[in-house]
Amino acid sequence: MATLTVGISKNFPTLAGAIAASSAGDTIEVDASTCTDDFATITHALTIRGIGGMAKLLAVAAPPNGKAILTINADVTIDHVEFAGAKVPDGNGAGIRYEGGNLVLTSTRFHHNENGLLSAPSIDGTITIDHSEFDHNGTGTGQTHNLYVGDIARLTVTNSYFHDVDAGHEIKSRARETVITGNRIIDGPDLGANYSIDLPNGGAATIIGNTIEQGPLAQNRAIIHLGGELFPSYANTSLLVAGNVIVSHTAGAPTVLRND
Repeated sequence: MATLTVGISKNFPTLAGAIAASSAGDTIEVDASTCTDDFATITHALTIRGIGGMAKLLAVAAPPNGKAILTINADVTIDHVEFAGAKVPDGNGAGIRYEGGNLVLTSTRFHHNENGLLSAPSIDGTITIDHSEFDHNGTGTGQTHNLYVGDIARLTVTNSYFHDVDAGHEIKSRARETVITGNRIIDGPDLGANYSIDLPNGGAATIIGNTIEQGPLAQNRAIIHLGGELFPSYANTSLLVAGNVIVSHTAGAPTVLRND
């Protein structure tokens, strides 16, 4: 296992070049700088780490695969990397398009993309997010989100900050198991989410110790949504909501939980 470096006077000038040259199990260290239109697909296990601060992956052009800045189908860990600007012709671009594997994100940020992170179904896959920030993603259609996870085995989100999604959901998860603990999930005054947390297929969900604040421009009064799009819901469907601070700034009484 090798360590490859990206930056001025380093092994590679681009992250895409380092990924293409890497082997399974390698670590790629990216200097804290802005890498513009540095698109790649990852199909083997890697660790990608920003060094000296956040390494910013900025999309100015549309990703050529029509999906994302990084497309991932492997066991990948990403630390101190920022994703911004992803837009594609079908309006569904993402900072990361997840297609399989075990993805771990720590100290990452996703902002001003059509979707922050967008996940395809992967029945054995897991996504783990910690100390990260998702904000100002979405196109205003209600169909794009800060975080949208498909039918995977487990989504875990801890100690992170979700805010200012543009009309979509702050967190939307179709995972069989969803754990959301210790986060701030806040609309802000100028943009409104549809749901703060949307679990449209059900599943075993744990929502503990979060601060959830619905803004005045929220698309509806429900804050947490369970079920409603898959009938019957997953067989393991259950919900534990405890120790959260939930605030609504909408006119009229909010609905904390909508259970279809």
